[in-house]
Amino acid sequence: MNHLASLVAVVLGGGMLGTMMNTLPGYDRSFQPFSVRADDSNFGQGRLFTAELGGLRSAEAISYTQYGKDVVRRTSATFLVVELAISAREESRQMEAIWLGATGRQYSQSARLENAPRTLSSVVFQPGLTDKALAMFELPEDEIVGGRLVLMARGNAVMDSAVYFVPPATAPEKQALLRVEP
Repeated sequence: MNHLASLVAVVLGGGMLGTMMNTLPGYDRSFQPFSVRADDSNFGQGRLFTAELGGLRSAEAISYTQYGKDVVRRTSATFLVVELAISAREESRQMEAIWLGATGRQYSQSARLENAPRTLSSVVFQPGLTDKALAMFELPEDEIVGGRLVLMARGNAVMDSAVYFVPPATAPEKQALLRVEP
């Protein structure tokens, strides 16, 4: 009887351990930024920054001047340009953004537009000073309506805040060529 009780204890312990391993979230899901929702006027306040979404524009091509020459970038998808006004709260910050598409896919900012003026990755935001920047994405057009912008401090955002902006109700009118000025 003693061997039977030991066997039952081992089997029950193994079953409980397997259940715990399959139901507990992993490290990556447990340690993520705190979700902060922007209000209906598209103003959001994270722990380290405040931000306001100024508007959305979409285009088939984007042009800008780099080193005195005009540069034009075209896409087979759609360029989505998000206008932002951001202020750091206590110390200088760089920001990053992702676009959560209507299907749940995540889109990073387009690397092909890193050299465009006023990109989010090129601006350092200072405490108490509001600066404007652009987050530019390259994505399918059907990912815009129902999608949303997520803005967070660049770098290790674990245990920090990420601001989720209100999804657009309608797609912005698509322009053939959008000129980005400094």
